[in-house]
Amino acid sequence: MEQLYYNLSEDQFTNERRILLQILAALFYLGSVYVLIAKPVFGHRNMPQILAIPPFFIGLVITGFTIWGRLQRKDLFFLVDYGKIEFRFGIFRAKRHSFKWSKISSLVMPLTQRKIQLNLNDGSSFVINLAYFKQQKSTSIKNHIYKLAIEKEIETTVVKMLPASEFHYENIMKKIRG
Repeated sequence: MEQLYYNLSEDQFTNERRILLQILAALFYLGSVYVLIAKPVFGHRNMPQILAIPPFFIGLVITGFTIWGRLQRKDLFFLVDYGKIEFRFGIFRAKRHSFKWSKISSLVMPLTQRKIQLNLNDGSSFVINLAYFKQQKSTSIKNHIYKLAIEKEIETTVVKMLPASEFHYENIMKKIRG
């Protein structure tokens, strides 16, 4: 089976979104400048100049967010191939995760959620949350992982929803297995 690779760097924080945020920051800066010059130039006596501080700081926050997005959003990807599942994505602290197929004992795939739970051979589990992606990408990733799991003869359980906690899941699986 072919490998599935998504480069998420462009999807998470596109150039169009950066430009829109920069325009929004510029509008806040212009609002701040207008408040500063309203009293001396336009003669608005009821407008204190201290009101220029909030739009200026909002503009600074938006500018900081766009700079952070430009610097931080490199090397985000999702890869599913014959040897491993590897990905790096996230909102604030993106971490790289890699799971070899040989270390995965079973998969739990919910029908109504965009998540996949990997149960590993050492008894731990990891939930891959695909809610950050568009519906088409998350469906494609789930289908690809499902087909590879069937091909590698990994136990795959399809459930309606993943439980809220891992402890709850273990109790349900004990009841199912007997």
